[in-house]
Amino acid sequence: MAGMTDIVFLLLIFFMITSTLIVPAAGDVDLPESNNQTQANPVLVVSINREKAIFVDDQQYHLGELESILRRKLENYGEAPTIRLNADRNLHMEEVFIVLDIARRNRYRVILGTKPSR
Repeated sequence: MAGMTDIVFLLLIFFMITSTLIVPAAGDVDLPESNNQTQANPVLVVSINREKAIFVDDQQYHLGELESILRRKLENYGEAPTIRLNADRNLHMEEVFIVLDIARRNRYRVILGTKPSR
């Protein structure tokens, strides 16, 4: 019985370490709904709220400095790191296209953040 307890304990530790954490969206972002949910581990989260404020993880930045911030934060992650883009559902698409263009120029992969549809 002691051996079984050790195995269960080791498995518990393994699953706790390897499980992914849900990264909360910075600011007040109302995500669009979707039936499809992509399972990937983004390196960074870029959020744009309805007031067009841009957050990288939890810090707010201006749109003009976004590309340099992303380059600095993603330089050590190898080829094609993944960014999760959380854009408010009521936002015009201009800011989203700017972020997608920055990702294309720097060869970053982008996942659009959504919430499960009801």
